[in-house]
Amino acid sequence: GINAEYGIPRSIRGYKPGSEPNERFLAQEEPVRRGVKTSSVLAAAKRKGINEMRGFQVYPPEVSFGVLCPNGMYATTVTLKNIGIDSCRFHIKCPRNSDGVSVTLHSETNFVAAGMSVKFDVCIKARDVTEIGHVSMDIAIVMETEVFHLPVLATVLPTQEYDERSRSGRLTRLPQHIKIIDVSSVLNSSSSGVVSRSRDAQRKAIA
Repeated sequence: GINAEYGIPRSIRGYKPGSEPNERFLAQEEPVRRGVKTSSVLAAAKRKGINEMRGFQVYPPEVSFGVLCPNGMYATTVTLKNIGIDSCRFHIKCPRNSDGVSVTLHSETNFVAAGMSVKFDVCIKARDVTEIGHVSMDIAIVMETEVFHLPVLATVLPTQEYDERSRSGRLTRLPQHIKIIDVSSVLNSSSSGVVSRSRDAQRKAIA
């Protein structure tokens, strides 16, 4: 949700950042699951355990949108790679109070073969705020053997504060991986043109 301060992101907690076991799958579906049964895989499984040979790698492990203008829309792309030995399924859950955050898959399938990757976009529509607001939430990527929590962070400025920072050159540039989708509503409401100049400055940061 929108909080006064950020908590410690889950992506930097624990031995395996951002993930926890999917207990339901491991208890109910894993015992009857068909998988790779070659001699090399079975030998490795005896040494490591078959569950340790499955899983996904999420990049980036955290989405930080930086400083946003109110009512602007921004997006970034996240890659989900299957680094395990079997094909696996996944699905993505956003919290109900998502603070304008949404997810769009690049493909229609949620089935990923071993060694392959899929991509999805994380988008945010910044709200109109009367004071500086902070977005801090997790997107849950539910996989067969684990659940990965992808932190999403952003700071949203009120229009006046955004204009003042733009005018004084104190506006923080967007991170390189963030794309500006739409800030037309902000431009239309600004008669000074400051937001337009700040938008161009932020675009240069990702060009």
